This record gives sequence, C-alpha cells and structure tokens, in this order.
Amino acid sequence: MARVLVVDDSIVMRKNLITILEGDGHQVVGEASNGRQAVTQYEELEPDLVTMDISMPIMSGVEAVRKIIAKYPEARIIMISAVNQKKMVFNAINSGAKHYIIKPIVGKKVISVVNEVLQMEIEEAKEALIEESNGKQGFEINNVNGAFVITFNSDLDKSDHKLLNMAIRGILFIKPLKVEFNFNALEDVNLEVLKPILSLAKEIEEHEGIVTFVSQSSELGEKLPM
Repeated sequence: MARVLVVDDSIVMRKNLITILEGDGHQVVGEASNGRQAVTQYEELEPDLVTMDISMPIMSGVEAVRKIIAKYPEARIIMISAVNQKKMVFNAINSGAKHYIIKPIVGKKVISVVNEVLQMEIEEAKEALIEESNGKQGFEINNVNGAFVITFNSDLDKSDHKLLNMAIRGILFIKPLKVEFNFNALEDVNLEVLKPILSLAKEIEEHEGIVTFVSQSSELGEKLPM
C-alpha cells in the first residue's frame, strides 16, 4: 500500500484517480489543484507517490516536479498528460518524474504504472541494502502459481529485516495475497531474528492475506504458527 498525493486542477479527475487508487488498496493522503499546492502538500505529507497533472493554473506540473525533486530527489512522481503534451512529458521526465500516463484515464493502466514505479524503487533500494550487507541476503522471493514464496537460507540474520519489511510492504496491496514463509533449509532460527518475521506474517493476515509456514525442522516448527 502506498500513500499517494493526487494533483489535478479538475475535481472530477481527482475523484476518478482517488477511486482507482483506493480500489487497489492505496491510501490517498492529500489532494492539490495546482503545482504550488502540490509542492506545499508534498513537504507536509511526504507521500510515497504523486500523480501530477501537467497543465494546471498558478504553477504547472512540470515546474512542481522541478521544485519537489530539487528538495526530495527520491520523490516518485507520475505525470498525467493529454496526447498533445508529449514535449511537456519529456521535460517532466527529464526533471525527475518517474513515469507518465496519457489521458483518458483507465484504471488498469493507472495501477500498472503505479506498480511499476513502486517496484522500480523497491529494486533500487534492495540493491543498495544488499550491497550494504556485503552482498549477502538471507532470503529470496519468487512468485509460484500466484503465491509469493519467501525462501530463507543460512545467511538469514537481523540485517535482512529492513529488506524483508520493504519487500512485504511492496506487495500488501495485492488482492488476493498469498505468502509462504519457507524455512526448509534451516534447522533453527534465533528468536531475535524470527520475531520480526512473525510480526510481518501477522500484518499480512491483517490485510486479509493468507500466510503459510513451511519447515522440516521439528525444533523450528515449535516456534512457528503451523
């Protein structure tokens, strides 16, 4: 689930985007009707994602992108444009926007682009975290028949918590969500390492996801809600 700021001078367009985003499990934390408001709202809310109309009064979307990126270079901004605004889209992307959507707005296209941008950021952060931990990663995630299988290995330790937490938050909005925590390669896991994983499992269930645990170790099995 992402926290989203929706920026558009058309209230109809904002409502349309809000319906699409909230329908996919995202949280719209703010709205703005021009670029100046967008900059102010971004500073106050620091959302995970922004949908930014290009052509607006007072301050254009392109100028708003420049101002936001100048202060928050990690900002994730998706431009919303008309077919005849390709040059402005190019300028926005060149200024730091991550992607664009051409009107008319279609729900599947919006969600596809949103997911692509979120996944892009997850992969970049993942690479940085793996490099920070000397290239070792205690788990890998694969999509198997519609379920996310998280397979842990002997490198699993506390340094994996941040990356695993980020990966889980990147898929919480998926419906239906099925996650398998597979510990088969491990005989046991220290409780200090295991407890945050169990907390993530509980959070998945709170988002109506289905969680299963797999382990061949009787010692570890006693610690898991199997």
